[in-house]
Order: sequence, then C-alpha cells, then structure tokens
Amino acid sequence: MIKSLALTREIVRKKYPPFEYTIFSDTPVTPLLKPLHDCKLALLTTGGLHLKTDPPFNTRHKEGDCSYRMLPGDMEHKDILVSHGSYDHKFINEDINCVFPIDRMREYVKQGTIKSLSEEHYSFMGHIYVTDKLLENARKVGKRLKKLGVDIALLTPT
Repeated sequence: MIKSLALTREIVRKKYPPFEYTIFSDTPVTPLLKPLHDCKLALLTTGGLHLKTDPPFNTRHKEGDCSYRMLPGDMEHKDILVSHGSYDHKFINEDINCVFPIDRMREYVKQGTIKSLSEEHYSFMGHIYVTDKLLENARKVGKRLKKLGVDIALLTPT
C-alpha cells in the first residue's frame, strides 16, 4: 500500500504541484440511528457541478478550487453545468445521474426507501492538491446539512 502511494505521488508530481495526501489515522463513523426509510438524504459530489446562474469553478487554479456550490433540491438537469476539466463530460451531459443521481434518489423517496431529500445538495471540485481549505469548507457544508436535519449523505466522486 505505502509503495503504491509513493509511486502515485511521484506520477502526479510530474504534472501537478507538490502535494501530500491527506491521510487520516481514523475515520469518524456516525452509526445510523434510525431506519433508512425514516432518513433525509443529501447528495454531495466532487463533479464540479454548478447552477448556470452561479460562477463556474476555477479550473485554472494550480492547486485546485476548494470552493463549493449549493444545488437546490428542486433543481432540474437544464439548470446545471459542469466546469470540472479533469474528466470526460460525455456521459454526464447525456444523463446527470451518472455523477449526481438526483432522479434515482427522487425515485427512492417515491418508493419509500428513503423519507426525503434535502433542500440543499452540494458540489465540490475533485483534483485538489492542497486540502486545508477543502476540509474547512467540507466542515461548513456538514454543519449546514446537520442544521437542515440531514441524516445521511451520499458522496459521488468523479
């Protein structure tokens, strides 16, 4: 594991600025205290999605854009753009659900699999090499979701 991490670091350093992986010695896990069908769910993505009315993520920032965008619960596909430059948008342009499965989650609500969806969902950028600000913003979003009564979050990385 350590050898592959070192190799990956060296490959990435050839193209991007020097960075260190954020390594957590423990991962805080919050056990689910109620059945899934009683839970409110929020979607989080690192897909670089944003509303057409919001500023795009800064794809030219050398160390990565650590900001985030709120996506309202009632958003429609036509309201969304992708500004992430590190993956092919072909499939997401055809179906947003491959990166941000909002329609699948709405179906789960109708089926009673989950109780409800959050009024707010959040999008970040991936390809972040200096993570201090990213972790700070993730904590802000977590606190906001908690205030909204969100029980579970589904992260869709890209």
